[in-house]
Amino acid sequence: MFGIYIHVPFCAKICDYCDFRVMPANARLFEEYVGLLEREIRAFVAAHPVLHSGSPQNVLSQARTLYLGGGTPSILPSACLERIFAVLGECGVRVDALDEVSMEFNPESCTEESVRTALSCGVRRFSLGLQTFSQTLLDRIGRRHTVERGFEALQLLTSLPQAKVSADLMFDLPGQSVDSFLKDVDRLSDFPLGHLSFYGLNVGERTLLGGRVLRGEEKIDESLYEPMYLGGVEILEKKGFSRYEVSNFAKPGDESLHNMNYWNRGEYIGFGPGAHSYFDGRRFCAPEMYPRWRDYVNAGSPDASLTYDDLDKDDILTERVWLSLRQRSGLDLNALAADGISVSPEGYEQWVKKGFATLDGGILKLVDRGWIFMDSIVTDVLNACR
Repeated sequence: MFGIYIHVPFCAKICDYCDFRVMPANARLFEEYVGLLEREIRAFVAAHPVLHSGSPQNVLSQARTLYLGGGTPSILPSACLERIFAVLGECGVRVDALDEVSMEFNPESCTEESVRTALSCGVRRFSLGLQTFSQTLLDRIGRRHTVERGFEALQLLTSLPQAKVSADLMFDLPGQSVDSFLKDVDRLSDFPLGHLSFYGLNVGERTLLGGRVLRGEEKIDESLYEPMYLGGVEILEKKGFSRYEVSNFAKPGDESLHNMNYWNRGEYIGFGPGAHSYFDGRRFCAPEMYPRWRDYVNAGSPDASLTYDDLDKDDILTERVWLSLRQRSGLDLNALAADGISVSPEGYEQWVKKGFATLDGGILKLVDRGWIFMDSIVTDVLNACR
């Protein structure tokens, strides 16, 4: 599968925990950004008039998924969003024929107008960032929307018969109790959603929240991580959601195809400041800072300005093990053996004996508390590869 990712770098407000390459929304930059994005997309198509497999079609025409993320894509004016989809169409992307078209929304910019525009452009999957239903916690982590606005956005999106809806929560927030988080999961999963994600807070040192933690003004109680995670999983499984990736849960048929392509090491091309790509066996990204990305596009999007991460055999093996074990499909030891890689049982036997993993038909999968110890299990398996 091949996917396209569009990175929109603007946010109405930078959340206190955010360490992504985003910037405060400046309406004066929206038109410029879209113009640059159009040029970047066209430059890529001009540089890749045929697939590397030899097909007489440009790369983008083979896309099966499209994902607009950020940042906050829903903050863009309707005319800007329409221009993005127009240039993709001009460059061979048949949006109406794609298997999945996703777009991220924040509650404060999830309006009838923004949703109507997204639908008219071809968006059929909406991803809503809620984080929590506690106003105290929303204020504490610097989110802009209110709890009431979050519910309004949920009700608007889930009222659309033609759309799939996903929503995100965060846990292990400063001051958050286990009971508070589990109530969030319970309330959110009562909505007619097909997909739900929850992520443990990762505090970056360079963020506002990270600074407060370093100064002792905030504290993250890491002992609550496990009961929050396992309790959330239990609630969702009882309500018909299946964990198909460590932080992602879906009802049958509502898994994110675009993200599964990432986890299965499929190819994708990213456009926008700092957007990452994996193409023709190479990982690379555009300049992250908006001014540098602007210069890059104005210079014709030269390859020399991209940051490349060329993968050696060890890198590829690490990706295969890590990305496989984080999914319910698990790690296929037989497929590794077919590629000349054997995994000594000492790398996983202790985890199987503890009930944290299973081995069935050559497929190693995490179970129960094994998901909590995923990083340790991945390390042990990699150390046992020969």
